[in-house]
Amino acid sequence: MLSNAAEPGSVLRRDMPHASLLVAAGEIAGLGAGIWMGGAHSHVGQPVEVAHAASGVIVDCAGDVPAAYREAGGQWIACVFTDLDAPPPNLATIERHARTLGAALARRNGSSAAPENVYILCTHGMNRSGLVAGLLLRELGMAGPKAIERIVERRPGALSNVAFRTIVAGG
Repeated sequence: MLSNAAEPGSVLRRDMPHASLLVAAGEIAGLGAGIWMGGAHSHVGQPVEVAHAASGVIVDCAGDVPAAYREAGGQWIACVFTDLDAPPPNLATIERHARTLGAALARRNGSSAAPENVYILCTHGMNRSGLVAGLLLRELGMAGPKAIERIVERRPGALSNVAFRTIVAGG
């Protein structure tokens, strides 16, 4: 529920996560969902309404997306890791999440079970969400350098973490 007043279970518009569209539904062959990247505390991009979570997938890379989004009824994937300029210790798990989500999106294309959108969110929508979004874009057939270019174009300043950028590039 969206509210301008503080009510139990509500999220104030200014406290909503914000995200930028990386890839529109249909832009990649076989992809029926939009891929969004953003942050729980970002004001860059479009606000992500709680209702969007009910019909989509939320990948939480920092563990700080408001509880209302976890409880909205859509698919919630906790993929929490730190933003240090080094490969995350749980990189294999992060890569597995990207592979699983990519395969699920391809399998669900056109079905009623397909999510409308995938929101990959960290705190500010820059590095952690950039790593996961980049890995997902690679799973969906986009080359690593092109994924980096798209992320930086849509979220200026994103992927400033050299280790994460190297991973997305395929190195």
